[in-house]
Amino acid sequence: MRLLVFLAALLAAACGSKGPPLAPFVRVPATVGNVTGQRVGGDVYLSFPVPTTNVDGQQPADIAAIEVYAVTAVRPPSTEEQRDVAALIATLPVRPILPDLPVPANESATPPLPVPPGVDRGATAVVRENLAPDAFVPIELPVDNRLRALAEAARDDEGHAPIGPLVAPPPTQMPRRHYFVVGVSPRGRKSDPSAPVSVPLESVASAPGAPKVDYTERAISIAWTPPADARTATFAAPPAIKPPVNASPGTVKPAPAPLAPLAARSLGFTTEATTYHLYEVPANASPEDPYAIKLPTALTPAPVAVTEWTIPGVTFGVERCFEVRPVDKVGDATVVGPASPRTCIVVADRFPPAAPRSVAAIAGAGSINLIWDANTEKDVTGYLVLRAVAPSDVLQPITQEVVAASTYRDETVKPGVRYVYSVVAVDSAGNRSAESNRIEETARQ
Repeated sequence: MRLLVFLAALLAAACGSKGPPLAPFVRVPATVGNVTGQRVGGDVYLSFPVPTTNVDGQQPADIAAIEVYAVTAVRPPSTEEQRDVAALIATLPVRPILPDLPVPANESATPPLPVPPGVDRGATAVVRENLAPDAFVPIELPVDNRLRALAEAARDDEGHAPIGPLVAPPPTQMPRRHYFVVGVSPRGRKSDPSAPVSVPLESVASAPGAPKVDYTERAISIAWTPPADARTATFAAPPAIKPPVNASPGTVKPAPAPLAPLAARSLGFTTEATTYHLYEVPANASPEDPYAIKLPTALTPAPVAVTEWTIPGVTFGVERCFEVRPVDKVGDATVVGPASPRTCIVVADRFPPAAPRSVAAIAGAGSINLIWDANTEKDVTGYLVLRAVAPSDVLQPITQEVVAASTYRDETVKPGVRYVYSVVAVDSAGNRSAESNRIEETARQ
């Protein structure tokens, strides 16, 4: 009993004691995840969500900026190497969370505060790097310590490497552009780097020929000529890296002649046939918001192996511009190549409506009444009534303006004279249909 009283007193004394102050808790944004990369011509687009939490799971994320780093090397740098060898290529500010201030009842609402530049937490950010010539120059990284350790462990007691079966040497590893993303807190604390994303730098097929555009009332058809160096699905040597012309990859030399497939397993690289993406691009590009960059979206849902594509739906009087890019597989990655010359076209309504049907005539006293079935086209604005004295084959309009209704009363006839009539439909673009059926009638006295 005395022991319990002593322990209780000791605990009470400890609760009232004061120790040294604890270090302030520093919030660090969570690691950026789901980073994806896509090379399109001479640009690389990186896409990733802005963190919404801190590394400890607390919300909202204490983040002020996103930093994007890149390095060109044969292998991705390790986490320890990244900050020493990679270069900062972009910084995206993250907008602060503005508090909702109450408005006093006796005051009018103040205008909203201007939105600062940057991206929001939880938004998908896109960063674009234009591949300058120095981006194609790799740096040398030391041999990965893990690979060195595995090689050393495989040696025998005398230090010799193990002798195994004769196999083909591993394929040559080409340098790639490696990217990783880091979140930065308002106090400058940085998150762990994201998993690196590697983008190939090898040359791909050149730009296709300028697309040829034609259209009907219901669809636009686009065809293009493939580039001379388009790949075929065969065995070929790996393409060489070639820096771009004017800071973007230009025309490359044709790849070596493909080797004929052998019965045995090939020791070379297997390439897939070049496919294509079709894009619609603005006729007059406006300045791009650096914090609202978007990955180009193709009209083709997936790369197509054909060299033509049809777009359903037509809007008349609107200029539309198109370009085509080749798509090649490079190892485990897909590269979208340079754009073809752009083709722009204004889709004009050159399609006349159908001819009116079932024209009938009823003679009256000093007049002839015409009636016909109205056209179903939505852009038909009216009709022209044609007439001639029978048996003439050449009919002339007797209405100066189009008739909106599908009836007409001709009061300019002469009694006892036989007339022949037909009707023509007119649409909003001024296109005239073919003549309707012809009908003859004689006006009564």
